Amino acid sequence: MVRLLIFIAALLMAAPAGAEDSLNAQKYLADPSHLADFSAAEKNELRDFYIRRGDHAAWNLSDADAEKKILAFLDSVEALVTYHGLIKSPYALAEMRKLAQSDREADQQRLEFLVTASLLRLAHDLHGDTVNLADFYPGWILHRRRADIPTLLATAVREQKLEAFFAALAPQNASYRQLAQILHDYRALAEKGGWQGIGGGPSLQPGMTDARVPLLRARLAAEGYNPPAPTQATDFFDDDLAKTLIAYQTRNGLEPDGHAGALTQEALNTSIAARIAQIRANMERWRHMPETFPPARYAMVNIPDYSLTITEGGETAYNGIVVLGRVSRKTPFIASKIVNMVVNPSWHVPTSIARKDILPKLREDPHYLEDQGIVIAGRTEDPSGVTIDWQDMQPEDFNFQLRQNPGDLNSLGQLKFNFDNAFAVYMHGTPHQELFDKAQRDFSSGCVRLAEPAQVGEVLLASNKFDDGDAWDEQHIMDSIAAGKTRWVTLANPMPLYFLYWTVFADAEGNANFRKDIYGYDGLLMRQLKDAPAP
Repeated sequence: MVRLLIFIAALLMAAPAGAEDSLNAQKYLADPSHLADFSAAEKNELRDFYIRRGDHAAWNLSDADAEKKILAFLDSVEALVTYHGLIKSPYALAEMRKLAQSDREADQQRLEFLVTASLLRLAHDLHGDTVNLADFYPGWILHRRRADIPTLLATAVREQKLEAFFAALAPQNASYRQLAQILHDYRALAEKGGWQGIGGGPSLQPGMTDARVPLLRARLAAEGYNPPAPTQATDFFDDDLAKTLIAYQTRNGLEPDGHAGALTQEALNTSIAARIAQIRANMERWRHMPETFPPARYAMVNIPDYSLTITEGGETAYNGIVVLGRVSRKTPFIASKIVNMVVNPSWHVPTSIARKDILPKLREDPHYLEDQGIVIAGRTEDPSGVTIDWQDMQPEDFNFQLRQNPGDLNSLGQLKFNFDNAFAVYMHGTPHQELFDKAQRDFSSGCVRLAEPAQVGEVLLASNKFDDGDAWDEQHIMDSIAAGKTRWVTLANPMPLYFLYWTVFADAEGNANFRKDIYGYDGLLMRQLKDAPAP
């Protein structure tokens, strides 16, 4: 698609002109009656572009084949916009097609600037300049290198290297290309009619006879899961259908139990239009990622997948499940480095958690702190506050500093991993291992609870030496925990860490995997893009 766009654009490029053939672009752009529908930013970029062209036209719109070339060019622009999942409305494609059929000088002048503006817009969109994710994603600090788009485009036009210019602007990684292919596949599926949901109701389970079973079978087949033909009545839920449903659940981050319960029904009833919007939202987030991402060595928490992956030398060294922040206390986006591990940590309870979570429990049971091994700083005579009247205390008056000592009840578990961030968020173990049995694990106050903290520690401390000179492997970590003392271990090689939000991704076989948009970030981004002004 890119090659088609560049080939046709090259045919449209105007030949070098003399001073007498000047477009007088600056005079045209200065007239408020011209391009009145353009923003000041768009006009400034057009001025910059044409200054670099000495005010000469960039496109040959007057030869005998101009109309045919411009229409083909616009078709290829639309194809490229579609391929990248971009919003079409800002490109004025319909107007340019109409202007291409006009011989009026005023129409050709406007078309000249609209063609240039469309390529400037395309460049900005591919570079992730259309919206600032930091405006509505808490903690987002990632960005691509700044680019002088008008200058780069002018140079590409002059040197006839538009193909390289646009190719370099899109993300250069396999994940983005896979999403583009998934987008193409799901749009093709939508053109064939997409799918119908199965409705609501009680859980569908193997062995049941239900009128919704044929709907379930058709729904799975429509997305390419293709359950075997039923061997009994069409409304009987057989084992083959259960196996197909398990494959669907696995690729959608659901409990792979072969039962179409509430969460599975919710996923099955999600429209194909919503899935396409999800794919486009993830492609947009990729367009904001630094050119150097992903590095060969890093740890990544994928929030909607409830997972932690550690990559060493480009290969996966660890992949495990985690618990993350509930909707009311979202786990933020983070880009940092893990710098140390704390063995047998104490938990200094954040004031917000003390007021929101612990105070209500104290009103029910004044011995709650004592039972949980939590002490109040400075209260040597009554460290657990059993003599305090908690009933009448208001949250804003709860100013006690609470600390939970190391032990089996400690909310941080036996290991804690620290990294700089503005949210007092860290990764740690937990005494509540039962939470990892659930598929949707948004239970924390924003921190990341690890199912296997010792295994994570072994990977992170691969470059460290234990007291006996051996590597800090899992056994040494467990020995250190058993010693019962709090110990801080600085990572010899700090680990780059990212908290990201991928609700659509390809698995090792290239299959589309979807996750629930638990924080509503996909929908929020798509709304921002629809209303976004010009970059």
